[in-house]
Amino acid sequence: MTELYVVVPAAPDEACGRIPDSLTVNDPERALLERALREAGLAILAVDSHIPPSASVDDRPPSREVITAVVNAATEDELNRLWPAVADLNDDDLDSTFWGLAPDSATVAHAAFSDLQDQFAGRRVLSDASISREEAARLLDVAPQTITAKLGAHKLVGIKVGREWRLPLWQFDPDSPSCVLPELDVLQSVFPGGVVSLSVWMQREQPEFGGRRPRDEMALCGAAAVIAFAQSLTAAAR
Repeated sequence: MTELYVVVPAAPDEACGRIPDSLTVNDPERALLERALREAGLAILAVDSHIPPSASVDDRPPSREVITAVVNAATEDELNRLWPAVADLNDDDLDSTFWGLAPDSATVAHAAFSDLQDQFAGRRVLSDASISREEAARLLDVAPQTITAKLGAHKLVGIKVGREWRLPLWQFDPDSPSCVLPELDVLQSVFPGGVVSLSVWMQREQPEFGGRRPRDEMALCGAAAVIAFAQSLTAAAR
């Protein structure tokens, strides 16, 4: 597997090297690049490496430790989205005289990282607004093991935080016979995103449903229209 590198800010007096050992650069070019990076206040980071905290790292975000922590905690899908952006693999063949120069790799990397940070922040917000497996069991008057089984079958929507399941509240409907919105398994299979994106979308007003949220449309009129709309989003994303 090709290793992934990003260029990040680093304090001029930071003692550690500016080029990872895994990045092949021959002398004397390595020494010249090392000096240039140090003078520019930058460093090259192999994002899958674990770098110990440094007391001399400046406070300009994002720090090398923050990048490492976020990327190491990312899911495989999130890393798959980050990799082509950082590696600049997408050649759009746009005329630079008309559209301007493409952003450099450092700008692309920081933009991708900021997007990843936003997704992690959204995950924390969703977790805080969700209930535990045991609370869901009491809500539905079933055993906690039943909740686990429904999560495994995608009949319920949940995210894992450590070893604990967290279930977003939007999926529960006291007016439904099952007390849960219908066909959540089908919805999750067709929606072009994970639980965090789905939860944001389900609670956002949509003109396609007369200004209602998809969550309310599903509760009032069933799942068919919501699932069809989610499928159209998946097709548009391809």
